Amino acid sequence: MKNYRGLWLPDGETHLIEWMDRNGHVIDGKPTYQYHKLEAALKWVKAWRVAVDVGAHCGLWSMHLVKRFQRLYAFEPVAAHRECFERNVGAPHTLFPWALGEREGRVAIRTAPTSSGDSWVSGEGEIPMLRLDDVDPIGSETIDFIKLDCEGYELFALRGAESTLKRCRPCVIVEQKPGHAQKFGLPETGAVDYLRGLGAILRAELAGDFILSWD
Repeated sequence: MKNYRGLWLPDGETHLIEWMDRNGHVIDGKPTYQYHKLEAALKWVKAWRVAVDVGAHCGLWSMHLVKRFQRLYAFEPVAAHRECFERNVGAPHTLFPWALGEREGRVAIRTAPTSSGDSWVSGEGEIPMLRLDDVDPIGSETIDFIKLDCEGYELFALRGAESTLKRCRPCVIVEQKPGHAQKFGLPETGAVDYLRGLGAILRAELAGDFILSWD
């Protein structure tokens, strides 16, 4: 783990540092990552009770979400990322060490050596995978915002959250980068189509991230 201008990142990380050096957007004295996408999504949030960060990585979005919402639940299966998350986010939150999918199981996660955000499900392994609908206390909360960045696994995670989505009708921002979902035999924008099938409306597309919400 290393410190970059006030942010804690995994030791081998270089991609995020290069990206943040180029973009230079600073909030509360620290560099940010894709903050314009977060701002664009939050415009569609109707209430500020609970946010869920799926694929929370080192907390680069969660560190801002904890300042807006009453509660934050984050999911990050990689231990090195969770260590950075805890230092970056600080404010009260709940961080779960699990992957999310459409069924319970155990998976392996692979991570690119110099780009820790490139972490994806790679077959069976030792990391628990759960359905969001089955996670306590999600079933008793009113979720207002969900961010998903699972490197192609987003549709599976959403299928395991169907009851929560139908009940809460949150604002959702979901990554659907070209070529990622296909690694799992899924359509490139299958997560977007799935949400639209539940009645969500596509509000914006921002370079591979899609914002949807319900009226």
